[in-house]
Amino acid sequence: MNAANPQTLSQLAEHAFAHVHAVHTDNALRIRLLGMGIGTGTRIEVLRNRNGDIVLGNGNNRISLGRSITDKISVHVQE
Repeated sequence: MNAANPQTLSQLAEHAFAHVHAVHTDNALRIRLLGMGIGTGTRIEVLRNRNGDIVLGNGNNRISLGRSITDKISVHVQE
């Protein structure tokens, strides 16, 4: 997919790198995600994307998020 067109985090393949473009949630969840190091501009790697949760890598941190949350995070894929 083109870097000019954001897609949701849940659509990314395993081992893909991306930058967070926008978080489309309420303020409480946005603040929780920021506390985990996920906000606009954050570079992340998808470590696992199977039927359930999605495991992300951000530096030395590993974060598991449910699909309902990752559907609300738009990203730009890094090629």
